[in-house]
Amino acid sequence: MTSGLNLSIYSTTLVEEPAGSTPEAVYLEDARAPFSLFSQGLGGRYLQAVSLGDAPGALANPRRHFPFSDGKSVYLPPRVDVFPSRAENWTVFRLYAAIQAAQWEAGTFDRPKPEEAGAILRGGAWRDSGEPLAFLRHFLGRFPRPDLAIDVFITLESARVARRLSAGFGGLAMDLAWYLDRLGPAVEPLDHQCLLWNLFFALLSPDTGSPRRGMPREILLEAEEASGEGADLRRCLEATMLIYRLISARFSGPGREAGRFAPGGLDAFFSETMPGLKGNRATLFGRESAEGEGAELVPPELGEALSLDFYSCLIPSGVGEFLEEEALGKRLGGGEERRDARAERETPGSKGDGTPGELLFRYPEWDYLAGGYRRDWTTLHQKEADPGDPTAARRLLGAWEELVREVTRQFRLLRLQERSWRKKLEWGEEIDIAAAVERAVALRGGLPAPEKIYMEKRRVTREVSALFLLDLSASTSSEISEGRHAGETVLQLLVASVAVMARALEQLGDRYAIHGFSGYGRHQVDYLRIKGFEEPLGDGVWGRLAGLKPMKSTRMGTAVRHAHRLLEREASSLKLMLLLSDGYPQDFDYGDDRTDREYGLRDTAMALREAEADHIVPFNLTVDAAGHDYLRRMCPPHGYLVLKSVEDLPRELPKVYLRLRGA
Repeated sequence: MTSGLNLSIYSTTLVEEPAGSTPEAVYLEDARAPFSLFSQGLGGRYLQAVSLGDAPGALANPRRHFPFSDGKSVYLPPRVDVFPSRAENWTVFRLYAAIQAAQWEAGTFDRPKPEEAGAILRGGAWRDSGEPLAFLRHFLGRFPRPDLAIDVFITLESARVARRLSAGFGGLAMDLAWYLDRLGPAVEPLDHQCLLWNLFFALLSPDTGSPRRGMPREILLEAEEASGEGADLRRCLEATMLIYRLISARFSGPGREAGRFAPGGLDAFFSETMPGLKGNRATLFGRESAEGEGAELVPPELGEALSLDFYSCLIPSGVGEFLEEEALGKRLGGGEERRDARAERETPGSKGDGTPGELLFRYPEWDYLAGGYRRDWTTLHQKEADPGDPTAARRLLGAWEELVREVTRQFRLLRLQERSWRKKLEWGEEIDIAAAVERAVALRGGLPAPEKIYMEKRRVTREVSALFLLDLSASTSSEISEGRHAGETVLQLLVASVAVMARALEQLGDRYAIHGFSGYGRHQVDYLRIKGFEEPLGDGVWGRLAGLKPMKSTRMGTAVRHAHRLLEREASSLKLMLLLSDGYPQDFDYGDDRTDREYGLRDTAMALREAEADHIVPFNLTVDAAGHDYLRRMCPPHGYLVLKSVEDLPRELPKVYLRLRGA
């Protein structure tokens, strides 16, 4: 055996990112998208390709041969350039992705029913929340030494999956043999992790291979059964209990350094037989063992839990769906379905609470980690906003009467300025002097004289469609603490802003719609219709404006995609999307970690780019003082405005609109 751990590939290249650059190197950014698809094809599930540096330590320990998946991600190195050719370095990525993705097909994430397991595994309720590792985390966490139990289990399960994969795919079997041969299996047995390192090689090497020499026979036989043909997760967990018991009897007893073998016990442990050990399973799983001293007891209820029926882990619908960016095309809107066939005939007054009139739309979502779209990932519920008192919205404008007059006058003046003289008419408001002189000259000269000598002012047709999209998240319920409008909520100021715009746009004649959005979770994105493009500004619109209330979360990307869909139907040459918000995109399942803003920001940024690609002009106005921090990453420099105070919004919105309109 060597004098030290030969982990050069994993511990230096696969975890750390070496300096410099070579043409043979392969980077995670190159491998992210293809290996997410590769994982989907191999394991039948969509798995994000994530850097090893972001993996939990329990899953990506450099003292193991391969990282372990959490059921949602495959952990890949940031860069590999150990081998002399790019093809060999790609092989490392392929092996890492294959062994982790194959865990789904091999049943690594199977579990008993939560109510049955919870009745046996006392001391903490285990719920099947769709988290693939939930059962394993709870099961292994009940051992006296969870870290040892995790190391044993991952070694056995990785070997089981690798052997199963090798049996089904000859090419991957050759890749695995090539890779393990270069890792250098023999290590000095300093602690249990060294033992497990050698055990992995012993399980994947020929029967006569050197890794088997010096390996305790009882451990090797148990591991062979747990990783051999026909073995499943339950057999692997059973072997984990037995091998854990054998190893714990030899180290970490009283007065021993945790994780290292006791003085004098090394030779005895690594002999091929363990004198005095009868290998009685009932004894080893119970409270007594032949070795007795220093052994840590395995809770007997773990064995009881393994007697239950196991089922496949149920994960949320939509996982496993993947759509490449270039394949998006016209499928961006996804399929449209109706709760009721009569929904197509519903009138604007119908309610959207699951009764006819509510429309469902499926939309993709951009996953920046995988570099692709999750197809049909979100469900948007389009419905009409609940009505309120129409006079309440009009009273709200009372505090802005002066601004309403100013903006209305400005828009009316703009409409007059957009009128130009149309000449050479047969009938009109005035005589065109130049045309009349031309006619008189022609008559005197005996030439054909033009008849069209009139002119009139007509408005220059400017086709504009604008959609105002209001953020109705719970944070809009916060009150303004100072200024003329202290005591009013952010939502009241948002409503006042679009109300001022509605009054003014009636003078200008542009087509416009007012919508709002919120929701909770990817399958409940609420999209409220307040005013449609074809609907006049009447009591119905004023009532729906007055009835708006703060709702829940801010899944902004889906709402932007739906607004994009609606604007796409407009025939206008200029299409504007004005997004009014008070914070960054967030939802409890907007990405795997609800505390991470990055996923939501990247998805919304991609949705805005999609709109721009279809010649829609998006613009984001926010009253969040910290808006610069994320909007400059989400929007182009000309695509957003951060207001110092929410009170500025009603006054600034018309200015922004006129600028975007090119007036």
